[in-house]
Amino acid sequence: MLDYLVQAELALFTNEVSMSDPLVSFHTQNKEVPFLLNRAHPGIDQYLSWAESGAYSAMLFDGSLLQATYQISDGLVVGHRLAYIPCPYDVDLDLLAEGAPIVDVIDLYLDDMPVLRSPIRFDYDPDAAGIGHPATHMTVNGTSCRIACIAPLHIHRFADFVFRNFYAEFWLVHQSFFEAASSRHIGTKSLTSSESRIPHFSWDLNAAPV
Repeated sequence: MLDYLVQAELALFTNEVSMSDPLVSFHTQNKEVPFLLNRAHPGIDQYLSWAESGAYSAMLFDGSLLQATYQISDGLVVGHRLAYIPCPYDVDLDLLAEGAPIVDVIDLYLDDMPVLRSPIRFDYDPDAAGIGHPATHMTVNGTSCRIACIAPLHIHRFADFVFRNFYAEFWLVHQSFFEAASSRHIGTKSLTSSESRIPHFSWDLNAAPV
């Protein structure tokens, strides 16, 4: 998936995939920087920290970040954290395409009002499941938000969700690649009967390849 994003010029950079039992994640370029500055919902400072330290799977063409971490046990996915962190400013895409460091580009815009866009994160954490904390959930706009999802997300389905909803014109150009996500599944249904009675995210877990 990461290779395709780079080849299609949808991503500026990707970090090498790190496979260190039990995690499949990304190689952070500066491991001395803590991953989280605090436990609050990510803001501009957190975005800059992730961008500068290389704490991401991919930096998209507009400076937004994708982060993907899966926890594996006995060959099965037992947890994941999949995040889309929008760039807080509408930056000059030509500067990024020419290789200007994202932190330097952001510095040019710090006196401007940032664009109000929330990071979105899909978590799969069955060990922490309980009332108000679905095993698989999406967090948006605040750390207390946990919208139930039907099952864990395949990385391809996550990329499809991001581009289908936030980069529709690019999704259409690469429709065949993203639509293949409809047949990519990992894990089994985690949605409980009580969670199914309230608004939640769902998709066809039995979909055949397109």
